[in-house]
Amino acid sequence: MNKGIHSFHPFVSFFYYVGAAALVMLYKHPVFLFVAALLFILFHLQLDRGKTLRSWLVMMFFLSIFFLIINPLINRRGTHILFYLYHNPVMLEAIIQGVILALSIFTLLVLFASYNLVITAEKFLFLFSRILPQWALLTMLSMRFVPLLKRRLREIESVQKGKGLSVSEGKIRTRAKNGILLIQILLTWSLEEAIQTADSMAARGYGLKKRSKYTPFKMEIQDWLVLFTLLLIGSVAVAGWWLGDGVLSIYPILESPVIQGREWFYLGVFTLYLAIPLFIEGRDTVRWHFWKQKI
Repeated sequence: MNKGIHSFHPFVSFFYYVGAAALVMLYKHPVFLFVAALLFILFHLQLDRGKTLRSWLVMMFFLSIFFLIINPLINRRGTHILFYLYHNPVMLEAIIQGVILALSIFTLLVLFASYNLVITAEKFLFLFSRILPQWALLTMLSMRFVPLLKRRLREIESVQKGKGLSVSEGKIRTRAKNGILLIQILLTWSLEEAIQTADSMAARGYGLKKRSKYTPFKMEIQDWLVLFTLLLIGSVAVAGWWLGDGVLSIYPILESPVIQGREWFYLGVFTLYLAIPLFIEGRDTVRWHFWKQKI
């Protein structure tokens, strides 16, 4: 049974993700970005108890740490010198900018990790297959490409282990040879299936005429209400960015990262927009709990 954010029209969910990604990229303040990351993590916990997030968390963490470290090493702009590293000054401005960059990348990765849980392949094709059938199909296949290859590679590796081939044991040369064999099998399998899929779709006339849909999504009253709310709150949040709130000034003068004045209002607006799925999921969870108690 669809409940929570899954029960809404695909366009409403897609609009939320577009707006959330835009706000995260526009607002360049560590407090705003930290709040956004926290909200998206809580959303993951509501969707699947963080299972999907845990599978990508290590990659997200190290990628964010990389940008956090590399920026102070290559950025020499600023007036606040903290210390010298091999006769090269490490600036406070560069560290703060690295923190903002790392938080932005981490927040966007967490956001799009939940995207695949909400915007399924069926919903994505529903949104774009009528106007851009080839592009919609190519995008959908690209989105599932990496997890599909990971799953197939694990299957191939488990089968090859039964034959005594392993990439984790033995000499380096043997392990490299076995690894190349695994990749060869993976590519052959993927290419064969891609050819079969293309032939099957061509036989069914994909993209030649208006496509029928097995699940006809329709905009209900709740969809229009949520869409209007997203438009209203998102417009106010963009206006706050346009006024300069939520953007930490680093050059030429470093601004204090402490939230003050009008920024508190736009932090609330920013938080409210990003937290809308949390409210929806929480509302339906409470309803489901009370419904089970009545039964």
